[in-house]
Amino acid sequence: MPLKSVLSAFVLMCTSMLVVGVEPAAAYPVPKPVPTAWELNCTSGVLRLFRDPADGRMYWYMTYQVQNSSGRDQIWVPDMTLFSDTGVISKAGVGVPGRVNESIRALQGNPLLETQDEIIGDLRQGQEYARDGLAVWPVQNDRANEVSIFIAGLSGETAREFHPVTGEAIILRKSLHLKFMVDGDLEGRLATPAALMASEWVIR
Repeated sequence: MPLKSVLSAFVLMCTSMLVVGVEPAAAYPVPKPVPTAWELNCTSGVLRLFRDPADGRMYWYMTYQVQNSSGRDQIWVPDMTLFSDTGVISKAGVGVPGRVNESIRALQGNPLLETQDEIIGDLRQGQEYARDGLAVWPVQNDRANEVSIFIAGLSGETAREFHPVTGEAIILRKSLHLKFMVDGDLEGRLATPAALMASEWVIR
């Protein structure tokens, strides 16, 4: 069949689907309406900027609390990735000096606050075993207006997709997406936390 005829038939099919109200299959997987696997509760603090007095470098940081009410003990291995509208992609803890973690911990005044590496381990059930964590990312571009943080490791739900080019199977995980807006100049940003605009579960 000529290519022109194939394209015409495809366009006609899509048009027919829209007319009768049939939606094409979702282009990307979404979390199940009702959780189908274990899930941890995560309460995030605010997202702030910190300037290291030792060298003047800046870091994003966020505190959080994770609690296990899944019905069984779990292993908590935080996987937190920061994306900015300036194209920055950064993993929490990577490129963060120990003195920065300690300085931020001292600012928070919470002796139970654990760093990215310290908090890895058993998470027992119940509020009394909840753990307080600190996530820190180096600032690679201080002009970002929108920052997203994706937290993986909070759910056992996954989805299996295939790479559109290689056909290789890819396992995606249910993650918590936190979206922040950043306003003002640099000095204002240092004094004021970023505003949380949205919190939602996604598959990525």
